[in-house]
Amino acid sequence: MFDRCLFWMIVPYTLLIVVLFGTIPRVQASEFEKCPPELSRCICGMGYYPPNAIRSIAQKRYIVNCTDLGLTSAAGLKALPARTEVLIFTGNIIPSLPFNIIGNFSTFPHLEVVDLSNNHISYVPGKTFHKVSNVKMLILNHNHLDIVDSASHPRVFSNFDNLVSLHLTNAFSEDRNSSDYLFSLDDIFYESDLLHLQKLHLEQNEIWTIGEDPKIFCQLSSLEHLYLGDNRLTDIDFNFDCIPKLSYIDIERNNIRSLSQDTISKLEKLSRQGRELTLDLLDNPFLCDCSSEPFLMWMHNTNIKLRDREDYRCFDGLPDSNTGKKLDQVRVQDLLCFDHERDKASAAAIAGLAFFVAFLSSLLLAVAFFHRERLKLLMTPYWDYLTRKIGYTGIAPEEAPKEVNV
Repeated sequence: MFDRCLFWMIVPYTLLIVVLFGTIPRVQASEFEKCPPELSRCICGMGYYPPNAIRSIAQKRYIVNCTDLGLTSAAGLKALPARTEVLIFTGNIIPSLPFNIIGNFSTFPHLEVVDLSNNHISYVPGKTFHKVSNVKMLILNHNHLDIVDSASHPRVFSNFDNLVSLHLTNAFSEDRNSSDYLFSLDDIFYESDLLHLQKLHLEQNEIWTIGEDPKIFCQLSSLEHLYLGDNRLTDIDFNFDCIPKLSYIDIERNNIRSLSQDTISKLEKLSRQGRELTLDLLDNPFLCDCSSEPFLMWMHNTNIKLRDREDYRCFDGLPDSNTGKKLDQVRVQDLLCFDHERDKASAAAIAGLAFFVAFLSSLLLAVAFFHRERLKLLMTPYWDYLTRKIGYTGIAPEEAPKEVNV
């Protein structure tokens, strides 16, 4: 009787937890099936994707998972089952992707996710991706892509007709300057016609500036979210008014001290046009002195949404008490300036003194050279006297006169 009561007490709460949090097991062992022989080391079967997501977000899909197998060839992917919805091929060693990586016969009508991250990929030929018109998410994170010069074909993404999300986090070779591969990336965007791309990830790519090619994203007419976190940017130095649907820019953990007046003007122009835009500037080394006054004033008054704004802090500033203070707590009227005029005057004085010392030293050396014979005659007696004194003090212990007892 007690066990039956306990059962009816536990079951409702268990069902409630399952409904609210989706804690039903992700993949049952019975849902796995045997992969094709070419993919015998991989795992094939039904599972939830994205992994570790709650039930309301994850969807049950047919997944082919070839993770951390140390594979040195992707040839087996030509045998990819036609019913595949998610392909996870990560943690292998494939420096160069082959032509028609998943074959050119099956149409893969259900394939929506292709994850090729962390495979040491450097070279992606233009004929790599075919039969991928239904893919919505392509992940190439943590590779060594070299897309400069002839290393890659500009139409490398041209067959991704319905691509919505492109992940290029830490994707490019560190042997190339970011300004070089960004120019090539612009060509790729232009040639690939990514008309449906909504999310672009470019985090952790050592990007110092985009300003050399400010229209790089203008080809992405449907772009909504742009992720540029963990780079080296000092400003938002690219055109974003040419991206009509852009609503979110992630630029956290860069080198932004404050936004320039030009950037602020562009942002406010969009705001006046009714564009809803969110910026994420968290964990940038903000400067809080008088030079930052326009940025701080704008931040306090703008209608642009600043994500996690309450956590923005001063990395440095004047007065020194601003260091570490939250930007929302900084009083603009209390900001101080570095005395640049005084610094310039001090620098000029030091430079003048150094020049005078150098000039005087040169003059003395010149006089000494022309009167070297006379100086030699004058200095010889003093030199002999000094050397004799040094000689006496340098007597070795065994040469010193012995003490005589009287």
